[in-house]
Amino acid sequence: MALWLIPRREAPDAQVTLTERERSWADALGSQRAEQFAHSRRWLRSCLADRLRLCPDRIPLDAPPGHPPTLAAGWGWISISHSPDALLLGWSSQRIGVDLERHDRSFAAEALCRRFFCPDDRDALLRLAAAERRPAVLQHWIAKEAAIKWQRGGLATDLDQWSLSETIGMAVHRSLGLRLQVHHVSLGDWRLAVVGADFGPGQPPPICRI
Repeated sequence: MALWLIPRREAPDAQVTLTERERSWADALGSQRAEQFAHSRRWLRSCLADRLRLCPDRIPLDAPPGHPPTLAAGWGWISISHSPDALLLGWSSQRIGVDLERHDRSFAAEALCRRFFCPDDRDALLRLAAAERRPAVLQHWIAKEAAIKWQRGGLATDLDQWSLSETIGMAVHRSLGLRLQVHHVSLGDWRLAVVGADFGPGQPPPICRI
């Protein structure tokens, strides 16, 4: 497994470019989304090339806008997450899901909890004092987003199906019976979640900060 945290302001090596197909996808996007798309795909190629000891243009990446990025069979699994000022990339030989948010993200914790979380999680979070509730809701949110990325599901259909047990570090999908290990990491301005079905013993590897 490998994890990379990259500031939005950091540009990848100029020699790492988009493929012709990726350029056509970027051209169809608005300027802000096109910049984000190009930044994430070029960094994916750069980081994976370094990890797998290959030239960037040999990475068999399929990552159209709005879809989970994939690698060719046998090359492992990848997951990406954006915040306004950072990009998180994850690679593993097994399926992986990652998500990140800034610690200071502004959101209505109680309203989000009531609207989107399953009853058990909602009730437990609403029992917390307001000062404790906000970081706890944020931690639930990023763990569940990472789980949905692992699942290849959707926020509308799966967010209220995932339940988080922080005491045992597991996320459980109530209707599908999926059980995932969850690792939380607090790093600088960001809070991260990494999920997988079987990480094995120990913690995730150190995060490479670009």
